[in-house]
Amino acid sequence: MAALSNLKQCPPLSTQPDLALRHNHIPELERYPRINLTGELQANPAGQRFYGGQSFVPVDEGVLKRITRTFFDGGFWESLAEARSAKSREQAPLVAQAGDLIARLLGLATGLKLRIFPHTQQLSAERIAQFVETRDWLNSDVRFLAWNWHFFNLAVAGVDDVVRIYCKNSNAASATVLKSPSQTQITCMAWRPLCAAEIVIGCRQGLCFWEVDSSLHLGRTNAPSKAFKHPANLPVTSLQWNKDGTQLATASIGDRAIIIWQPDNGTMQPLKRLGPPGSLLKWSPDNDWLFAATVDRVFRVWNCQRQWTAERWVCGPGGYVQAACWSPCGRFLLFVSSAEPILYRLQFVQQSLLSSSADEKEILPIADLNACSIDANRTLIGGPAQQLAWDPHGNYLVVTFKSTNCIAVFRTFVQKFDLQISAAYYLSGETAAEHPSFVCFQPLYKDNDRSVLTIAWSSGRIQYYAFD
Repeated sequence: MAALSNLKQCPPLSTQPDLALRHNHIPELERYPRINLTGELQANPAGQRFYGGQSFVPVDEGVLKRITRTFFDGGFWESLAEARSAKSREQAPLVAQAGDLIARLLGLATGLKLRIFPHTQQLSAERIAQFVETRDWLNSDVRFLAWNWHFFNLAVAGVDDVVRIYCKNSNAASATVLKSPSQTQITCMAWRPLCAAEIVIGCRQGLCFWEVDSSLHLGRTNAPSKAFKHPANLPVTSLQWNKDGTQLATASIGDRAIIIWQPDNGTMQPLKRLGPPGSLLKWSPDNDWLFAATVDRVFRVWNCQRQWTAERWVCGPGGYVQAACWSPCGRFLLFVSSAEPILYRLQFVQQSLLSSSADEKEILPIADLNACSIDANRTLIGGPAQQLAWDPHGNYLVVTFKSTNCIAVFRTFVQKFDLQISAAYYLSGETAAEHPSFVCFQPLYKDNDRSVLTIAWSSGRIQYYAFD
């Protein structure tokens, strides 16, 4: 079993003056966009929201009029709070007492509902941050990265609820911007396969579909080309396209069902099973399997070719599947649990090669991720994993961690019915305190067959590293 203690420091990096472009010297990478989202957020603080009511002088209103206005401005719960406020108690005690009674009845009903359906509790931002792939999602300047499958377009979701799209040689001023009031607390996004310019963004309000247009600039509020929402499947915490872009799977930590959308005709199919709500989805590259983790120990692998039949698995006690990834060939699934620093393997063999009776799948541990020191300064790497990323060639596996700040790189050797893994390198940030927020590999393009790792650091800068 591979171990982190065998990691070596990454090969010497080029001496680029711009730290965001430190990499093995490859001229092509010099054309990659230089991104530091922290600087862009400071220059364009789009995340600061303006509430018009703050600029008006308050006037005296009757209690009922004030409650009615609050209802239309902020909804039922805000109006109930207004009815129970000190000012309302002073002006209309009976109205305040009625508000107290309604609040008690609703509290009893909510408590009973949570006893029967504990997963329907109010989903706070802290709860969302627990299950998304991004480390420290709540405070990270970069919340998600997504590469276009066919063209050089990198989408960067920021903490300001704005998605910026960069192409080669672009900068902050020339980036295309996707911004809408219906797009808040972004958790995930993905470009549509076999499509040049369509990207879908998952957030608290549901799904926002955008047709990327270079005329979309910062300072202009736009509307997505279409938006999908399932009342139970909110917030969307994970989404995955199938291989040909005809189906989109979404999961929510507030819903037990996985929703399979067909965006072209506006239909959807829920995949329902008893158990905890979903948290993470990963569609296999060969289109045959859909991995679905939950907020508890249970996870399932759905067979997309057999009328959505599912195989149920359970990970170690006290944890849930934190991260997972498929091999490029689709025969191996790797995953890690939140409770133990072990990397596990699950093998999938084509049904036509072996009979169903011999096609027994077994979960095997293949790497020990326990923390260890890697240099004379006793810098630690390892512990519970945060995210996994496998390069398109199937040669390198990248692992980030929840509580240590270096990135582990493993060499992988994929054979027809076997997978071998060995420790290779580790990558570190500019400072000891800088940690990776999100990582992903760039897809292979006609003009680029290198495996390029894209790293969003906690400082807001984005770095590219090309593997041999």
